[in-house]
Amino acid sequence: MYVLGISGGFRAGQHESSAVLFENGKIVAAAEEERFIRFKHAPGKMPENAIRFCLGTAGITMKEVDVVGVNVANSKETIERVGDFLRFRFGYSPEVRGVLHYVAHAASVYRLSAFDDSLIMSADVSGDSVSTFIAHGKGKEIVPLCTIKRPNSLGLFYSMITQHLGFFRDNDEYKVMGLASYGKNEVDLSSLLKWGNGSYEFNYKDFMKEVGPQSPFPSKQEAIFSQKLIDLLGKPRLASEPIEQRHKDLAYSAQKMLERCVCDLLTYYHEKTGSRRVSIAGGVGLNCVMNHRIRSLTWVDDIIIQPASSDAGSSIGAAVEILAEAGIDLEPLKHVYLGPSFTDEEIEASLKSYGLKGEWVDDPSAYAAEQIADGKIIAWFQGRMEFGPRALGNRSILANPQDPDMKEKLNATIKFREDFRPFAPAVLEERAADCFEDGCSAPYMTMTFDVRDDWKKRLASITHIDGTARIQTVSKATNPLFHRLISAFEEITGIPVVINTSLNVKGQPICLAPRDAIWTFFGSGIDRLVMGHWVLKK
Repeated sequence: MYVLGISGGFRAGQHESSAVLFENGKIVAAAEEERFIRFKHAPGKMPENAIRFCLGTAGITMKEVDVVGVNVANSKETIERVGDFLRFRFGYSPEVRGVLHYVAHAASVYRLSAFDDSLIMSADVSGDSVSTFIAHGKGKEIVPLCTIKRPNSLGLFYSMITQHLGFFRDNDEYKVMGLASYGKNEVDLSSLLKWGNGSYEFNYKDFMKEVGPQSPFPSKQEAIFSQKLIDLLGKPRLASEPIEQRHKDLAYSAQKMLERCVCDLLTYYHEKTGSRRVSIAGGVGLNCVMNHRIRSLTWVDDIIIQPASSDAGSSIGAAVEILAEAGIDLEPLKHVYLGPSFTDEEIEASLKSYGLKGEWVDDPSAYAAEQIADGKIIAWFQGRMEFGPRALGNRSILANPQDPDMKEKLNATIKFREDFRPFAPAVLEERAADCFEDGCSAPYMTMTFDVRDDWKKRLASITHIDGTARIQTVSKATNPLFHRLISAFEEITGIPVVINTSLNVKGQPICLAPRDAIWTFFGSGIDRLVMGHWVLKK
């Protein structure tokens, strides 16, 4: 049975377009449309290119797909339009079924975990009119416990603060999370958000612009907050203005409010169900500092976060919920290297198309490790592209974490982004506990960990101002090439860690194809581009 899951849509507010293909209970391929069209988040787009990639990987046509799952169920019009789109662009439409947006999020994490019992939280701005969904995963059942409707939304609360701080909503929330660590004084936000008794209340009536039939939801070019928020917090920061301490304090306060609210919510339902595991999805689930706080709760034995927690991951949920309804057993998710890959011959052809001559190396891992140890910044393009917002060692920029100036250099000359933004470490899975407090398997950069005191100076460029790092543990089983690189780097330096940031620059999607990597290489201060066995130098 082939099931195609899709997210996306036809309106600008429908974003994170993606496609995934399952053959029975196994993922064949998955990719986000933004990588193909080179437009971040792919707003208002259906995942046509991603669908073609998934079908091509399986060697099938649309006529061989049994069911298409869509990450929305309350809009009959949308489901019909998806069928029309498939007939128009692929010449055929299988049966199209809608799955409730928040159920798709929940299914995407729980049904592909190894858990047989877990609290499940889906939280984002909204989908199918619901912003937060709490459920109890029991065996193969997802039992609803709590449904909170939009605009009473944690996602909207955090987006509002994101806008007030001069960043773009539905895009820059992670900047607020990073900026929060620089805060010192807590701002009273109790009039915005309250919680207790298994729910919360976001005061959208006072602090958001009114939304209704005569006043549609503001576009992303417009403020969603009202004058009352300005009266409470002061003048909003313009994007061109410097970041002051009051901005850092506001980010700190909003982050703390989110953490306390979510921890209270989950603890309430833990006490109701006795479940000691947590599964998280939805855009709010990308807040890795919040996830660290949840993991630290005394009653939590284990936690899993969907690596593509945004709406892109809901395409997976739409597919797996349909498969679960059909009684098909699902393989747990082992990795997210599910996108396109390119042979050395294809890479060479791309180089030649630009009049470039690469240098062949027999052992790219050893070569890259030597270059990183020598202070070079390496673009690392290998194997199948990652699914989700994080580069995990196949479409990455790598650097030496020992250099205390490397963070500033990467932000200024490679990524072209704000100087407060931290960088993540990729660490050998077997060495994680040596470098990080309570270090454990964390392959998707979805949680922060405290850097051990005796490693902070040695890992200067990945240790955030609060002493934490958002780690990726690298397993020999799932990414042997990247594991070998870090092992070779450790042999040279004694450090089992490299800086790992995504192969892109600010405002662009992660690179998909060799041509994208070549453009990024020549458009930034990267020193070496290693694609397959080919090396490009400046």
